[in-house]
Formats: sequence, structure tokens, C-alpha cells
Amino acid sequence: MKFFSESEKLLAVVAIFVMALLVAPPMIALGQPQNPSANWVGPNGNYPFNWDYADQSQITSANVQNLQISWVYPVPAGPSVYGQTTGNDIVVTPVVVNGISYVITDYHLLIAQNLKDGSIVWERQLPTQTFKGLETLWDAEFGNIGGNITGHYHGLWYSSSILHQPLIWLETNNNTVYAYNALNGDPALKIPTILAGEKIPGNYGLYGTQSRSLLIDDQRGILLVGSGGEESSAAGRGYFAAYDVSTTPPKLMWRSFIHGPQDGSDPKWAVSSVANMSYAYIFDGTAAVNLKTLPNSTLYQVLYRDWGNFGFNGTHSYAGVDTAWGGSWAMDQKSGIAYVATQQPGADWNASTRPGPNLWSDSVLAVDVTSGKFLWAFQTTAHDTWDWDCSWSIMLANVTINGQEQPVVYKGCKNGYFYALSARTGALLWYFNPPNIARTRYSRLYNPLNVSQMKLPWSNYPSTDTFLQSPGGAGGFESNPAYNPNTGLVYVAAFNAPGWTKITPIKGPGVPYSAGGSSPTATGPPLTDNTTIYALDGSTGKIVWSYYIPKIGYRGGISTTSDLVIVPKADGNLDFINAQTGKLISEKFIGSALITEPAVAADASGNMAIVLPASGSTIGTGLLVGAGVFSQAPGFMFALSPVNAAQASTVTTEKITTVTTTMSSGIDTTTFYAVSGLLVIFVVATGVLVVRRGKSTA
Repeated sequence: MKFFSESEKLLAVVAIFVMALLVAPPMIALGQPQNPSANWVGPNGNYPFNWDYADQSQITSANVQNLQISWVYPVPAGPSVYGQTTGNDIVVTPVVVNGISYVITDYHLLIAQNLKDGSIVWERQLPTQTFKGLETLWDAEFGNIGGNITGHYHGLWYSSSILHQPLIWLETNNNTVYAYNALNGDPALKIPTILAGEKIPGNYGLYGTQSRSLLIDDQRGILLVGSGGEESSAAGRGYFAAYDVSTTPPKLMWRSFIHGPQDGSDPKWAVSSVANMSYAYIFDGTAAVNLKTLPNSTLYQVLYRDWGNFGFNGTHSYAGVDTAWGGSWAMDQKSGIAYVATQQPGADWNASTRPGPNLWSDSVLAVDVTSGKFLWAFQTTAHDTWDWDCSWSIMLANVTINGQEQPVVYKGCKNGYFYALSARTGALLWYFNPPNIARTRYSRLYNPLNVSQMKLPWSNYPSTDTFLQSPGGAGGFESNPAYNPNTGLVYVAAFNAPGWTKITPIKGPGVPYSAGGSSPTATGPPLTDNTTIYALDGSTGKIVWSYYIPKIGYRGGISTTSDLVIVPKADGNLDFINAQTGKLISEKFIGSALITEPAVAADASGNMAIVLPASGSTIGTGLLVGAGVFSQAPGFMFALSPVNAAQASTVTTEKITTVTTTMSSGIDTTTFYAVSGLLVIFVVATGVLVVRRGKSTA
């Protein structure tokens, strides 16, 4: 009998591992909504449908009480160039492909980890984010050069066949898309979506440094991106764009704008946009106004000179909107149709430079990824004066409604409504107005057919007094929903995070170009946040059960698997709820803010785990749990794995072992655990499986 050396065994394992990765994950056809394999959990679960659902039976209500933390990965300290303005955090849901978990830090370190033990497969430090050469866009006159050099990622994307290799995709905050080989971290593509000095047609504003969404059509080799939002009076002219990434170098295929030129030179733009679509709607709080059936006289009355002249002063525009950030857009790869969304118009609260419904802000749209044609659009908030964007993920599913199976788009927006739309036409099938959301006097949707309301400069006009806004600027929905295709239940988190608002100027002497239109120091009596998790019948929108969470709002997303709903919370607790009844089964205190939904996926051996980051910074948590609650704790990744009751009684006494890397972490583990206060740490195997460690900047 031949005995193998340890090095030969390691080489054999690596070879098997690489072969497993080379197997492309199964794509899901919209016409066949079968449960996807657990070997690929996309950016928001089951990409490109974004269900946040895992079909597995290893982690259930029967053993969830015995879940233990199987490994912990403290986020290493970032390069000095990024300073300490934010924590060293990960706030993105892991993409898990065949047992490898992919995440990225806020300082642009892309990491591939073995899901089984957290060991590093490879890591890649992205180039330092700079904005040199973009002066005409960032406008040195107002000090915008340099932008936000740290990241705030809400999504990574995976493709299996583009350029004949598996790729991990991301877009940085200086308008650059990168793709890296998923096996070894080698750079594959770098695509600047705005070239240095480029003049975008009709743009007289700025493009922001916030996180961006993108979408990959793996079948056609197309990358879909959107313009980054400035969310202020300096907002640029928003657009979606597609690139052919099946060739090198990639080629820009089209740009489709979501509002007219910002010099007001096309007053009929909104009218023409509706005419060029097959279907177009605006929600008024109780129903959807069908713009395609309005008499021409009414359509012109509502949409002619929509946005006015954008406050254009001959050089700059003072209004605009860009595409949604965070979460994932949805894709039907059989038809080549993508379902995308947009942000709130800028300036957020002061609408004095943008009369009209402001098409297509706060909207959900269907776009043909090959041609760039918008097939339909559904605006959720006309003439937004509250910062109620439609960011976070879109879900796409086959659902039986009124006895007929049809493709449905599910989407929640910060206005506090959750929508079920026909994927074919954008028609409103049902909407959910959560009973827990408190809507105050000056926080109610306008009627798009009421011209006077479409010209309101701000919501409590003509008063300039401080007023209470609810839903607040953090919204009513600020997270990704989840969907179980077996039960047809949709899970959403509706929350109250009311805020005091006082309108401020967006133009004039001493007012910065990037003004948002409200005072950040507006105060009033103390306010309390709260959240309710709802299970909805996906066919009707009716409430099946609800689960109340006091004192905190909600951010990130919900995941569902087996008979569980998994609810990460910003107070550091991870709740496990019975998916059918809404009853709490188990609650585990992790020790730092949880503002990202977990991935539930299998490692290379087929063993299921729950993996997600815990954020040490106050990014996204200030409105939810109070600033500074976890600000001194470093961020970390961790995984939960099931163990039986006998094991559970002994693992708490074992020595704590963390994942180590060759990269200096800059974190003392004793301090780390003292600050984090983790409940239980399970012993981690120390073997490291390496395909390649790519540490250089690319």
C-alpha cells in the first residue's frame, strides 16, 4: 500500500478543489423557478432572482439552538492611505461559489476564503482610489476633488463563462468596474465607466462617490452599470449603461438616461419617454396612475417641463437623479430583460429647483440589456421631498395571482410601501402598506395629477419650521427582502426611524453646491425607532404573521432557509424565527452591529454554514442603534455551523482559535474578543488551503 506525504495530500486536495470551482454554477431560468443548488449563493441569494433563499435541510428549527461559531476572521487594518475615518469593516453579503466565500473590505481588499474554516484562498488589494483627471466632473471650484476614497460596498457579482473563466465583479466609488479571476485573484478586466475629462451628454452636475449596483448577463456577455448618485443639488444626469465584456477591451454598447438634459433644453423629455415605453405608471398612495391612458392634454399638463430647467445657471444644474445603490438588480437571462431601480431626486428635501413628478426618480424599470430600451417604468414617489429612494434589491419570481402563474417583480422602497408588479408590463398587482409605519402629516405621497402638489418646494411649505418626518430619511424599507419559492411567502422588514427636518437653501450666497436642502442639526423631542418583520402571501400581499423588534430600525436584509427566517440586527443579535409562524426560536448575541444579511451555503464538502460580517463601525447604524455603540470594535467575518447537543456542551470550554493570514492584521486578538464579547467560539482547524495568494495591488 502506498502512503502519501502531507505535501502530496495537499496538492491532491488543491487539485480537487480547483476542479470543483471550474464547474459553472447552474443558472435559473425564469420559466423554471426550481430551487437553486446550494453551491452558489449570489450577491443577494439566488442571483439573478435575489430571493435570499437557500434550499437545504442541515440547518433547521430543530438544531438552530446548537449553532456554534466555527471560525472568526478579524478584518485586518487597512493601508495608511485610507486613514481611520471609518472602521476596518465588511458590509457586503458574501458571494459563495462552490465552498469559497468572497467579500470586500471598506478599504478595497478583495478576499476569497474557504467557507469550511475561513482560511484565505487569495486576497487582492485594489488600487488606491483617486480622482485625478476627473476635475471637470468633480468640480474643483467646490472642493470635490478626492471624493470618498474608502468604499461602502453592498454587492459583489459572479459570472461563470465571460472570458472563459469564473469572475468576481465589483464597481469602486471612482467609477471603475473590476473583474478578478475567482480561482486565483488575477486581474481580468478594468473598465472606467466615466473616462477622465469625459463630458456626459446633457450633464451639468456631479457624480457621487457612493457605492454602486451593477448586473452581469452571463449568457450574453453584457455588463450593466448605473451612474453614481450625488444625492444633493449637485446630482449628475442619471443613466444606465451597458458594456460588451465578451471581448477585450470591453465596448460601450449604449447609455439610456433617466431624465432630460440638465440645461432644460428638452422640455418634452418626460412626455417622449412615456411615449417610447410600452407601459408607464406613477403610484399615488392608493393606486397606480396609468400614464399611457391619460389624454394628451392631461399628460402634457403633468409632464411638460418636468424638472423645470433643473435650476440651471448657465454652468451648473441644481437638480438630478442617479441609479439605485445597494442590493442587486434582477435579471431574466432567457429574455435579456433587467429589472433596475433609481434613487431619490436631488436636492433631497428642497425641491424648489425641480417642479414636476421628476421622472424617473424613485422608480423601478425594465430595460432590454442589448438595446438599452426601457420597456416599462413604475414611479413609486412622485416629486419626492423626503429622500425616499428605491435602492436595495429587486426580487423576480413566478407567482400564481388570480389563478394565473406569471413573472412578478417584488420591490420595497423607502416610502414604506412594498410592491408586487407584473414583470411583463409593470402593472401594479398589489401593494403593502405596513400597519406599523407611522405616517406623519408632512410625509404622505402626493397626487401626480395635482399640478399644485407637483410644484411644492418642500413638504411643509410655506413654513420653514422644524417638522417631524416619518418615514424618515432612513426610510420605511432600507433592506433586502426574502422569498421562499416553496411556500410563496415574502419576508420584509418595515421600520420606523422618524426624524426632525428643517428645510435649508440649496442655492444662493454661501450655500455649497452639494447642499441637500435640510439641516443636519434639526432637533426636537426624543424619538424611538422600531421594526416589524412581516411574512406576506406572495400572491395577495396579505399578512401571514408579524414579528416585532423594539427600539431599533433595520438595515441590510433578511435570509430564509428550510423552516427558518434569519434576521441580523444592528444591536448585535441574530434572530432565528419560525418561517411559518413568526415565533422566535433562538437569539444569538454576536457582539457587534449586524447590518448585512447572511449567506447560507455549503462548503466544498457539502456541509452547510451561515456566514456574514459583523460591522465594527457606525456605517449604516447611526440612525438604527445610536452612534458609537460599536464604533470601537473592529469588524470581523464569522461562520455558524450546526453541531449536535453533545458537542455543544463541550465546545464552550475549548481554546479560542481565529483564522490567521500572512497579512498583518494590526489587531490584538485579546483586545478583539474583549471588545466583541462573542458568545461561543468553536475550535477552528489550522490547516490552510491555498490556490494562490495575490496580495499585490492590481
